[in-house]
Amino acid sequence: MSSHTGIPRSTESALAAAAEDHALVSVPAADRKSGYQLALSPVSVATALVVFAIAGFTVVLAGFAVGLTVGVLVAAFALFLGRSLGRMALETGMSSTLTSRFFGFGFVGSALGSIVFAFMILGFLAVEAALLYQGTLLMFDLPDSWPIRILVYGLMTLAWITLAVFGLKFALRASGVLTAVTLLVTVYMIVHIYVFQGADPTEVFRYGGVVPGGVWPRFEAAVGVMGATAGTIALVTTDFARYCRTRRDVTILAAAGPLTQNVLMTVLGSLVVIGGMPEVVDYLMAHNTDLGPEAAAAAGSTYVMQNTGAFFVVFAGWAGFITIYAAQAKAQAINAYSGSLSLVNLVDSLTGRKPGRAVMVVAGNIVALVMIAAGILEKFTDYLAYLGSMTLGICGVMIADYYLVRRARYDRSTHRVERWNWAGVITLVLSAAVGIALMATDVFSLGFLVSFALTLVVYPALRRVLPEGTGTSFVSDQEAAEEAV
Repeated sequence: MSSHTGIPRSTESALAAAAEDHALVSVPAADRKSGYQLALSPVSVATALVVFAIAGFTVVLAGFAVGLTVGVLVAAFALFLGRSLGRMALETGMSSTLTSRFFGFGFVGSALGSIVFAFMILGFLAVEAALLYQGTLLMFDLPDSWPIRILVYGLMTLAWITLAVFGLKFALRASGVLTAVTLLVTVYMIVHIYVFQGADPTEVFRYGGVVPGGVWPRFEAAVGVMGATAGTIALVTTDFARYCRTRRDVTILAAAGPLTQNVLMTVLGSLVVIGGMPEVVDYLMAHNTDLGPEAAAAAGSTYVMQNTGAFFVVFAGWAGFITIYAAQAKAQAINAYSGSLSLVNLVDSLTGRKPGRAVMVVAGNIVALVMIAAGILEKFTDYLAYLGSMTLGICGVMIADYYLVRRARYDRSTHRVERWNWAGVITLVLSAAVGIALMATDVFSLGFLVSFALTLVVYPALRRVLPEGTGTSFVSDQEAAEEAV
């Protein structure tokens, strides 16, 4: 028998189940996996073009030694955050935004975290699509016109929606192969640069960066670009930690993304970007006779953050072009997936309505297109830093609530969920505002770290003044985590 949509009910139910993926419910034990199986998800995100861009740009600014040192430090910080938040997700079996209902923000208050996380992850969705678009223009020598934008962005958006709604499991199964191909093509580029072209790798390792002054200015610049990503990878990790079986699996999962993103990609990105820049300059001059050496060098420098795919196109041609699309497909599916989870929680917590995750995938992609039109690619480093104050603020409030206030004790049968946790909401707004103000006024460029530190001090103090139930009511466990329909 068929439903009113004309789709058999059994098929309709299967599609709905595939799309929802426990969006508003604890992941059952039967669907839990090992940390090694789950690690492919953050690794897929960590090998995306935008990460390649961030790693390369960090070394361009600060030099190889300082850039790699910062990469190791940021990886350690992200591992701490991911493991801490992942343990909470393991307990609740829910995504990061739903877990924030139980720890730090309350049922309605979690909407604030959903907004921040959604715009963070959708910002990555937008930037990576924009990087692919720029690489496509270079590959086919296309003009940047509205018809071309509509065609390329339209096709990409349809692909991301389809993958995130019905192809996520396929993308995750294929992510190991696609990640391996991405790394192999990157290694081929490095061999091309240093073996075939004869570049000297020691020049990369000795590279001092373009930031003037001593070690501290370069260190500050590197942390300013890379540091804010710690909260990003930790929250993405938390979304997949709900599938973990044990705390050991959480640790494995939490380590995979940061080590790949901040250490491995820093080494690979710097070898390609620094060592390959002369050939990129030659390529630009050969394809545009109006460009002189200085203009071509300036254009090539902008490619590091604004057209990272160009390096794959220049050094690997069609193989590189296909690789960046294949690699981005799995990363974009995960970005769209994580963004949709936040939007589901946002609508549910604010209105009580249970939107299907598929609808939120479409809505998230529309938001990403608006971000692209607003020029997010050119302002991405500033966007990351300001958003970092909010993402690290969310991480800090949740960690302070679970570990410092509740002493890592959680019993779902007795745990009460407030409608508003005013101590958490006030702490997030205050700490994020301080961090953003420090950066906006050029008082301290690493204001996002101040935001995180403030939450660990302010939240426990406010929780004493505003204990559970202050100025709010409680919701039932079923209402706090109810299946999307």
